[in-house]
Amino acid sequence: METMKAFEVKKILVPTDFSETAGNALRQVIQIAKINQAEIVLLHIVTPFYITPKKQKSPAKYNNYQALFNKTIKVAEIELTNISREIEEKNQIKVVCIVKVELVIDEAICNVAKEEKVDLIVMGTHGTADVRALYAGKNTYLVVHSAECPVLTISKKTDKLGLKNIILPLRLEYSSRQKVDYTVQIARLFDSTIFITGYTDDTNKSKQNKVEQYVNQVANYLSKLNIKHKSTSIFSENFTKEMLEYARKNKADLIVIMKKHDFSLNQMVKGTYSKQFVNRSEIPILSISVYSNPDTIDNFSLLVGDVPF
Repeated sequence: METMKAFEVKKILVPTDFSETAGNALRQVIQIAKINQAEIVLLHIVTPFYITPKKQKSPAKYNNYQALFNKTIKVAEIELTNISREIEEKNQIKVVCIVKVELVIDEAICNVAKEEKVDLIVMGTHGTADVRALYAGKNTYLVVHSAECPVLTISKKTDKLGLKNIILPLRLEYSSRQKVDYTVQIARLFDSTIFITGYTDDTNKSKQNKVEQYVNQVANYLSKLNIKHKSTSIFSENFTKEMLEYARKNKADLIVIMKKHDFSLNQMVKGTYSKQFVNRSEIPILSISVYSNPDTIDNFSLLVGDVPF
């Protein structure tokens, strides 16, 4: 059988709108790029716009529209060049700058990720449930949802550098284990401690025992790899709330989740778990796509075999 591709970060895509939130994400990316000797691709999307006079309710094109639009593109190119030059001079990191004119921002970001064959996309979020912030974070979640590669979302409230403590939530779904080896590789790079966190909202004791069995298997696997770890299990109705509280309590620097739809009633009302995490977490979230190919498995699955859930 084919083993899942190793999580090697050699090229990182960083979409930016030049905001404080995007700038904070870039600050984190620089450290990741230095450790991995990775290349950074800076991307700015310019969307076509209309100029609306104050006394006019509907958009109207001005004669100088094209000139203003061209100026906007030029300003973005200059800004990206200045940022990339500073990064290269201070950190000896290769930086590529791209300015795109597109209507749909999230699609443009995912397309560039494919074209550039990046290993990771990093985007800023607001880390709050405020309505305006959630609307502004729509593009971020759409990228998380659609991108084929892992996506790291970083709140503007994140000020720590490094990934010393990593939360690894484990649910009953088989796909939940696919993130184990990703987390192991990150832990090796940053000398991290992995907090194995089993979870189920099922009150059935048999299901809870299975979660604990899963946690123990992962703990044994990490012990064999000499990866620092701690483990616990949480049985509660609110996965997102409990996991974020546990992460804050343990001063976590990263939470690793799968981009999977469980289609529970809770998700139908509040959105998928990945969306809830991305919108609300002040802690960086690494979202990983579920591998549906049965012939593509990870090293952890090879080691422990199928968990009898």
